[in-house]
Amino acid sequence: MATTVHILLSLFTFLLSLSSLYLPSLSSLDSLVYVGCSQIKYNPDSPYESNLNSLLTSLVNSATYSAYNKYTIMGPIPQDSLNGLYQCRGDLSMPDCATCVTRAVSQLGTQCPQTCGGALQLQGCFVKYDNTTFLGVEDKTVVLNKCAPSVGYDAEEMNRRDAVLGSLVGAGGPYRVGVSGDVQGVAQCVRGFEYG
Repeated sequence: MATTVHILLSLFTFLLSLSSLYLPSLSSLDSLVYVGCSQIKYNPDSPYESNLNSLLTSLVNSATYSAYNKYTIMGPIPQDSLNGLYQCRGDLSMPDCATCVTRAVSQLGTQCPQTCGGALQLQGCFVKYDNTTFLGVEDKTVVLNKCAPSVGYDAEEMNRRDAVLGSLVGAGGPYRVGVSGDVQGVAQCVRGFEYG
């Protein structure tokens, strides 16, 4: 009996430690990947600022029940109209999605103060707003995030990188994960930029 309990306890501990490898922590979801801000600024207390606050509130509220959403807020003049969207990583729970979007919106406020457009990618979610039309328009922006220091050319490491990239390209579905040795990769299509 004691042996069975010991085995079950060991198995439970092992499974618990394995699950922690696959469950994202909130701190990892908050890690900044990319931020970009428009050069155009809006005036404080303007209709644009009011519309932006409404848009960002809608994004945060929607993230409690949906992993993706997009909104358009029409202003009294075309320059005061806004488009916005968010998308959470495919493996996040709704509470983690909502937390991530809330934190991304908060960071946009400090990273892109009084700008007419901003895009912010955290590890767990992506948020974008702008007063130019981007919904339904192909996004040709190139974003590169290098997560580790360069260690020079290592053929074995490059082969693992290529294996991960190949698995991401060849996998099905909008959210993809690839691993080869110590090289990890994640890819996710961002909705809202579809065209054609």
